[in-house]
Amino acid sequence: MRNKLILFCYTIVASLLVACGSQNLEKDVKATFVGEIDEIRGDNDALVFAFREDGKALGQISVDLTVNPNETFQIGDKIRVGYDGMIGETAPQVINTLTVEKVE
Repeated sequence: MRNKLILFCYTIVASLLVACGSQNLEKDVKATFVGEIDEIRGDNDALVFAFREDGKALGQISVDLTVNPNETFQIGDKIRVGYDGMIGETAPQVINTLTVEKVE
């Protein structure tokens, strides 16, 4: 009986580990835009005037710069931002920033 209980516990623990390990910790980028940094607020947030890939203006969007800690950003930099596709209806607009990189 004791061996069955131990086997059952191992099975539960193994199942939980597999379930936790199978989560995609990296969120998929669903949309991107290109913009120019208008203002940097603190160390981690920038206001970016953004354009969709087709050239349509999206307006000013708040971008989290900490997703790329290896880069130093400045006002006037042109950046490409990847996000989950959802844009909050606030002023400025807010996104879930997934990637940020400088573009020339």
